[in-house]
Amino acid sequence: MAEDWLADVRKYVADADESVVKAIVRYCGIALQNRDSSLVAFSDKKETDRVRENFLKKKLGLSDGDDVLDSAIAAVGDVMKEDRTKNRVTVYYLLARHFGLLSIFGGTSGSAAPLAAAGLGATVAAGAAVGAASAGVVEPVMAAPTPEPAPEPAPAAAAPAYAASSYEDEDTGGGGLGWLKWLLLAALLALLIFFLMRSCSPEPTTPVDDGTTSEATGGETAEAAASDAAATAAVPEGAGVVASDVDGKPKLTVYFDSGKSAVTNDLAAAAANVKAYVDKNPTAKLAVSGYNDPSGNAALNAELSKQRAQGVGKALEAAGIPAAAIELVKPEATTDATVDKVAARRVEVTVK
Repeated sequence: MAEDWLADVRKYVADADESVVKAIVRYCGIALQNRDSSLVAFSDKKETDRVRENFLKKKLGLSDGDDVLDSAIAAVGDVMKEDRTKNRVTVYYLLARHFGLLSIFGGTSGSAAPLAAAGLGATVAAGAAVGAASAGVVEPVMAAPTPEPAPEPAPAAAAPAYAASSYEDEDTGGGGLGWLKWLLLAALLALLIFFLMRSCSPEPTTPVDDGTTSEATGGETAEAAASDAAATAAVPEGAGVVASDVDGKPKLTVYFDSGKSAVTNDLAAAAANVKAYVDKNPTAKLAVSGYNDPSGNAALNAELSKQRAQGVGKALEAAGIPAAAIELVKPEATTDATVDKVAARRVEVTVK
């Protein structure tokens, strides 16, 4: 969805900091790709509660009472009441500016700019004062527009199954990174057990390749098995890419951060072997399939898997591989419960 976020913010703050707007866009992430989730419905209490809990408390770190924070949200809604779009980026910018916390998004460490909204009185002023106390200075109040009030638009209709406002692939609630150390310890323990088992097991006998182990018999060559084992051992923590060969054909496994669909920059270099193979074999087709882990909402995870595959497809095109050679192939089951969560968050690129 194309949107000039900076222009929308500057309808209310003429000198809005472009770098701060970009940082807020990055923070909102995948939510901005869907029209419904890119807007804030001030008439929906569940929505305003999420803004208070996730943005004001968790992101901005505010500890004021709910009445103070709710008043600030209501003030922004009153300022934007004539604007039917009420973009999420603009709402967050005005709230961060209201409490003098634009510096969290890379803005200059500065003063609060409280929002004056009719009917909010001392409660809003108190919220602005608390935010300003941490910054040290209070700027003049930004007055709300004064046109005749218009009725609040009805809450947006529920998004279809593949158009979610947020993605719940794994725990993305921002409740701390305490789980990360346990995940790392579990991964290290799994690797240690893997290498101990390999060192204690007898060396396998290498079968004679008489040409019978092929796609016709469904057998896996020793080379392919070794390549797959190496790829499994090299699964990165978060975003990354692993290149391997299977039966003489290049394969890419692209991994993703929890709940994200952004493709790692390492893909461009890793795709060189794939491009070389396609150049030598013009009729070759690449199957691009996205997966996710089992946690969270199944419908949202399915959409996330599709977006991951689409992102990898575009990155392969950017690396010089013809679009005609790239096919998005939906797996029979996009949710992979056969491996750990880190290995499940991936896109596989294979030669068909």
